[in-house]
Amino acid sequence: MPAFPEKEMLRLAKAWDRAITLGLMASGQDVKYHFDPDGGVLPVAEGKSGQVLANGERLTPAVTERLRAQMPLLAEMVTFYERGQISGRGLAGAPEDGVSALGAPRAAAPVPAVDERALQRAQEATSDLIAQGRVSDGAGAMVTPSEHGVLMAVGGRDGELYANGRALTATWADRLRERMPDLAEDVDRLQAIRAEWQDTPPQDRSTALGACHDPNCLGAH
Repeated sequence: MPAFPEKEMLRLAKAWDRAITLGLMASGQDVKYHFDPDGGVLPVAEGKSGQVLANGERLTPAVTERLRAQMPLLAEMVTFYERGQISGRGLAGAPEDGVSALGAPRAAAPVPAVDERALQRAQEATSDLIAQGRVSDGAGAMVTPSEHGVLMAVGGRDGELYANGRALTATWADRLRERMPDLAEDVDRLQAIRAEWQDTPPQDRSTALGACHDPNCLGAH
């Protein structure tokens, strides 16, 4: 049996404290931990707005890419949660290595405000896709705040991945990277997801929209 990763668990405890303080999740909430033989730890939980949290962070495409590189033995689990997030399944169907409850959080920096106008434009563009029949009525969406706007991705009925109301073609992806350079890695990962969907489309690409009260969340909308 490998040694218990005590130092890593202490570091992760601080990350979850910060997630609670930022309002991403409730205190005392259960966290699911996955361990690998090399001492790697992947803790996951479901945030207040339905988004998946890993290591106390919103599971954005850039975060999933980094976690896969850092923990190759847990890369398949990271991919499982990534797909669960974008399809709206959350943590459903995940194996359970261990579950622990979080305690009270410590102080942390405030959450930055999201660009409400940019979010509204992205939501309106997604509503147009619903009206055109390209996306299921009440579609699930993945929202990532940017310093320069908002990136909203949603799966379509045709196996296409739409971002801010348009199909995520190479040209549109390049334009999004120009507009939101801080989310360039997230756009890269969304392109990779789109390529996977074109090869093996999932059975259910969208789920019902739900109310999101976290202004800086990544999850179902």
